Amino acid sequence: MQSVQKMGGIGALIAAATFVVGLAMYATLFTDFVSADTPAAASEFIADNQLTLHLWNITIMIVFGIALVPLVLAIGDRLREAHSPLARVASVFGLIWAGLIISTGMITNISYATVSDLQDTDPEMASTVWAGLDAVTNGLGGGNEVLGGIWVLGISIVALRERLFARWVNQLGVVMGVAGLVTVVPALEEVGAVFGLGLIVWFIAVGINLIQDGGRSAEQQANPRLIRTKSLTTNQTN
Repeated sequence: MQSVQKMGGIGALIAAATFVVGLAMYATLFTDFVSADTPAAASEFIADNQLTLHLWNITIMIVFGIALVPLVLAIGDRLREAHSPLARVASVFGLIWAGLIISTGMITNISYATVSDLQDTDPEMASTVWAGLDAVTNGLGGGNEVLGGIWVLGISIVALRERLFARWVNQLGVVMGVAGLVTVVPALEEVGAVFGLGLIVWFIAVGINLIQDGGRSAEQQANPRLIRTKSLTTNQTN
């Protein structure tokens, strides 16, 4: 169990890093792409920057999705002793989210290659193909954050009750979970940016906690309240 906790902590830090790198690339290298007014402009950008876009997509989708799996499992193990149906359901949504993100990343990479090839022979067709593929990939893993919101909100509610992490970390998780859920409303899709930025802090805090707890005994990991009880008993004795 200790190795699972450490793997989950490392996964959380990697997830935070993918968000930071992805946002940095978004703000510096891909401003013309993300602000493209027409599918034709986006298709032309893809053809000229295919390799860089592949690397960006691998980072923010595939690496993130892979890192998410051990994190979901580690937090699920920590919450198992709470016997909470909400925690179990939330963990399932976390794994579904990871799988969907990885799938979206693979579809997007193929989309870049397809559009790039078409751009050389039939630019109009390339624009049409990109418009359709962009709608699909956006719906699966970019346009809304419902699955991620359910996972973060669910485990944060249980963690707040069980005092699994620091109170502020759990409260941040609740807020970010709600922010993810509201992106299902088209007019509130922009809230997804708040969800992403808040998760960077949440991932780092959770990751550090899981890595530190990886060195504790199995009994302490299974029951976080045991640590506080022993600490209180020691203080009272002294």
